[in-house]
Amino acid sequence: MLRNEASCFLTDTERTRILTGLQNGEPLVSRFYAALHKRVYERVATKGLLGPGATVAWYYPAAEYLSDAAMLYALEPDEGLANWLRTVTLDIARTSAYDWAGPAFRDHLEPLTGHLETAHLCWALSAVYDLARDVFSESEQAEVRQALTEKGIILCRRWIDKNTHLANWRGILMSGVLVAAAVLNEQELIDQYVSEWQRCALAFQPDGSYGESLQYGNYLAFALMLAYESLSRTYPEKAALLDVGTYGKGIRWVASSMFYAKPLAENGSGFWGTEPRARAANFNDSAALFRPSGDLLLHLAVHAGTDDEKQLARGLFASYYETVPTQGPHELATFGMHNDWGFLTLPLLTHDSKAASPQEVGLPLTTAFSNGHTFMRDAWDGKTIVAINGGGEGLHGPGHLHGDLNSFILVHKRERLLVDPGHSCYRNLIHGLESSTQTHNTCTFLVEAETLGLQEDKAKATMLEQKSVLPRRLLINGVPGPAVDRGNRRLIVAHDEPVSVVGSEIGNACGAPIDTFSRFWLMAGSNVLFVIDRIEASQPVTTVWNWLVNNRDGQAQVDTQPTCLTVRRNEAGMKLFHCGNGKIGHPVYGYVHDAYHVQPNQYGEGKPGSGLLYRWTETAPATTRTVVHAIALDDAITLERWALTVDKNAFTLSNGQKKWTLIVQDDEAHQLSLVSGHGRRWDVLNESGHYSLKRMPDHG
Repeated sequence: MLRNEASCFLTDTERTRILTGLQNGEPLVSRFYAALHKRVYERVATKGLLGPGATVAWYYPAAEYLSDAAMLYALEPDEGLANWLRTVTLDIARTSAYDWAGPAFRDHLEPLTGHLETAHLCWALSAVYDLARDVFSESEQAEVRQALTEKGIILCRRWIDKNTHLANWRGILMSGVLVAAAVLNEQELIDQYVSEWQRCALAFQPDGSYGESLQYGNYLAFALMLAYESLSRTYPEKAALLDVGTYGKGIRWVASSMFYAKPLAENGSGFWGTEPRARAANFNDSAALFRPSGDLLLHLAVHAGTDDEKQLARGLFASYYETVPTQGPHELATFGMHNDWGFLTLPLLTHDSKAASPQEVGLPLTTAFSNGHTFMRDAWDGKTIVAINGGGEGLHGPGHLHGDLNSFILVHKRERLLVDPGHSCYRNLIHGLESSTQTHNTCTFLVEAETLGLQEDKAKATMLEQKSVLPRRLLINGVPGPAVDRGNRRLIVAHDEPVSVVGSEIGNACGAPIDTFSRFWLMAGSNVLFVIDRIEASQPVTTVWNWLVNNRDGQAQVDTQPTCLTVRRNEAGMKLFHCGNGKIGHPVYGYVHDAYHVQPNQYGEGKPGSGLLYRWTETAPATTRTVVHAIALDDAITLERWALTVDKNAFTLSNGQKKWTLIVQDDEAHQLSLVSGHGRRWDVLNESGHYSLKRMPDHG
C-alpha cells in the first residue's frame, strides 16, 4: 500500500476546517488556536527549547513543545517560527545518541538502549518532520531522518527486544518506533509494529481499566493514541487493525475516578493560580491533580467503540479543558503526568462529536472495575464519594503499586477528608514510605509488639504490610502470560436506593500470619458510612488502623478523643468513631502530594505534615476480631450534632434528624444489617461464600 501524500497528523480537510472556523469565529477552535499561538510564541521568544523558569530537563517537554510549534506552523507559516523550529530540532537531532538514551539515572551501557525519553524525542522530531518539513534544507531533512532512525528507532527497538514484560513502558517505546516509522514511510517497520501495538494494548484490563494507576493508564493510552493517529490519516487500512476499544472502554473507569474541579488552595505561593483544577482518585502511583490528556479524550470522542464512550470522553474534555485552555504547567504535560491538551486538539475538534455526562449515559453510582478500583456516590455531582482500592481480578499490566488494598479516599462537599498520599519524585527517599501500607487508610499489623516500650516505638516494630511489588506479566513467544494475582478478592458491590455496600478480602496480599482481612463499606445516603473489618490470623497480631487526614494546605482542623477523630476542612466535616479496643496516638506527620514531578522539591510535592496520620493500635494482640468504624459526614458547623451510641452489636449514628443503625449479626460479619431511622432495613448476607444486599420487607 502506498502512503497518501497527506500529513500523518493533519489532513487538508482538517486544516481547511480549522482556518474556516477561525475566520467564522467558531468559539472552541478560536479559543484553542489562541492558546496554542500564545504558548508557542512564548517559547519562540526564549530562543531555545526551555525558558528561564523551566523546572525540567530538555527531554521531558520536547515532544509537546515541538509538536505544538509544528502544528501552528502548518496552520500559519511564519519565518520566526520556522527559524525556531529549525534551530531547536536540529540541535536535538545532532545531540549524541548517549543523550538520546535519557538522563544519567538511565542505563547507558553499550550498546545503548532507549528509554521513555528516547520515545518522546521520536515523537518530537516526527511531528516536526511531518508538519514543518519545509523549514529544513534537503541535507537537514536527511539529518532529521538519520537521527530518528539511528538514535530513535534503533534505541527504542533495543529496549523492546531486550524486555519481555507488559506494562506502560513497552507501549511508550513501541509508540516511539511506530510514530517515527509512519512519518518516515517505513512500510516493513510499520507492519511489524502494528503487531506490537496490538500486543501492548493487552496490558489493559478486559474492561479497559488499568492495573498500574490512573496516571499510567493515561500515559499508555496516550502512546497508543499517538501511534494510531500517526497511521489513521495516511495508512487507514493499517489503523483499522488497531482496536481503540481496548483502552477506549476504560473511559468509564476514568469518568468514575474523577471527583471535581476547583482551585487548589495553598500557602501563599500562587503557583497553581485561581483556575479550577481537576481532582481524581489517585490509587498507586497517581496524582490527586489529574485529568486525562486532552488529545486522548478527543481521539476517543472520534474513534472509541460505542456512542456512550465517545460522548463520555467528549464530556470530560468539556468539563476539564474547555474553560481553562491556558492552564499549565505545560512542561509537565505528558511525561510529568500533569496532563494537558496538545497539538492534535485542533485537528480532532474539527470532527463531529457530542458531549455527555456520566449521569446522561447511565454510569452507575456504585461500580467496580477489574483493577480493583471501586466507587460509591450518593449522586452524580452529589455530596459524598467513597473511592476504594478493593477486590479485583488478575492484573494484565502490573506495576507502580502501593500497599493500599482495602484503603479508601473519602470526599464530602468537594473536600478530600481521608486521602491517598500520592507520590512525588521517584528518587526521593520517601517514595518507598509513601508507597507503603502504613501511609494509607487501611490496616497494618505488629507481630513483635510485646517487647516494645514507648508509644513511638510501635511504628518501629516488625510491621506486616501488604506486598506491593508483584511479578511482571511476561510475554512468552510474543504471547502474554497469565494475569498477575494481587491477592485481592471482590466480595460484593451492590446498591439499593440510599444504601451501597462494597466488600473485599485481601488476606493473601498481607501474607502469613494473616489469614483473612475482609473490609466492608456500608454507605447510607450522603452522611453515614460504616467500615467493618474482619481480621483473622494464625498467631496473635496487633492490628493498627491507619487514617490519613488531608492537611496539604494546613487547613485541617482536627480534634481527637480516645474513640473519636473529628476533622473539618473548610465547609466539610467528618466524625470518625473507633469501636474497637485500640488506643489512638499523636499524629504522625506524613506527606500528601498534589502532583508528580520528575525532580525533587518542586510544586506539587507535599511537605511534612501535609498529611496527618492517625493510628488506633490494639492494646493486646489477638487472632480474631471484628471491628466497626462509624463515620458521620456533614457541614463543618453542624458536625457536632452527630453522635454514636453502641448497644451490644448495634451501632447507631444520629444527629437528631437522621439516624442509621448498623447491626453486626454475628462475630464473623457474615450478616450485617443497616436500619434507617424510619425502620427500613437492608441486609448484607453471606450464603455459601456469595454476598448479597437485600432490602427486607417493611412491617408496619
